[in-house]
Amino acid sequence: MLGYLSIEVLESAHKLLNKIMKVQANETVVITADTGSDFNVVEATAKAAKLLGAKPLVLWYPMPPHVGKAADPYLPLKPLEAALKNADVWIEFNKSWLLYSTPWDRVMEEGTVRYICLVGMDSDMIVRTVGRVNIPKLLEFQRVLAEITKNTKKMKITTPAGTSVEFENDPSRPIFTEGDVRGPGDYMLVGQVDWAPVEETINGTIVFDGSVWPPQELGVLREPIILEVEQGTVVRIEGGQEAKIFEKWLKSFKDPNMFKIAHISYGCNPGAKLTGNILEDERIWGAVEWGLGNQAASFRGKVGAAKSHTDGICLSPTVVGDSTKIIEKGEYVHPKLKKLAKQVMSF
Repeated sequence: MLGYLSIEVLESAHKLLNKIMKVQANETVVITADTGSDFNVVEATAKAAKLLGAKPLVLWYPMPPHVGKAADPYLPLKPLEAALKNADVWIEFNKSWLLYSTPWDRVMEEGTVRYICLVGMDSDMIVRTVGRVNIPKLLEFQRVLAEITKNTKKMKITTPAGTSVEFENDPSRPIFTEGDVRGPGDYMLVGQVDWAPVEETINGTIVFDGSVWPPQELGVLREPIILEVEQGTVVRIEGGQEAKIFEKWLKSFKDPNMFKIAHISYGCNPGAKLTGNILEDERIWGAVEWGLGNQAASFRGKVGAAKSHTDGICLSPTVVGDSTKIIEKGEYVHPKLKKLAKQVMSF
């Protein structure tokens, strides 16, 4: 079984580089990993790069206890930044992500690197969410979903766990179809469409009932974490012990922006399941994910920088946009999506 899986991992890594990242011969592919990464995936990706005629370079270091800019003090900043700035492609497999860190900021400012965030991806996940997925059909679905969202002004999201939140969208802000790599810039794993709503219009209750990460003490939730949101800011957190851990972690940064809603996303990867790895959890078919804290400049929002970032998952949502249902209880029901959804799910 292990030999069979290793072949599928290599095949999936080759598909990632060839079909998604569009790696060309002689390009430099830098792969970052920490001690929380699955080194089988790292090695397979380096091999796949070599098979494509590219030049792989693996950067591996101890896993920081924090993510984003909070990880800076634990990183070999100068050599890391130098290597990444001179790469053509950057694949991030770190468990504690470099996304939103100072090196990430500076590399993205250069505007020459094709970067994809695949934090904590393991062998099983790369096979299910890349290797066995019809990438062209999934990207087609994501583009239609993004277009529907871009043309929607007012949205309301409810869930069986108690989420009831409303907000408005700004049509001038981008809607990202993750994994649709078309040139230099930052990308995420396929199976996610994300954007930043108009922050001051976000009001109501958000209930995380799938998973939350970071902090590292959390993952798949045993009890829901309830966030009361006013004008895009979390003003109260309720729930059990996990809610207390989450609130304490947010407060530890002494940064008011850690309580700001940074973005929202739909999950639509047919191979994703709830595992506690936030990279995969936020791509669960029909789920909704909310990000708090640091907001990438590419979202064109109003939150800006924060000392870290976290994501939480709402399961089985019903999403209504301008009185039309987009998702109902975790299933895509919009008339423009129904047929495509069946094609994507028959992978």
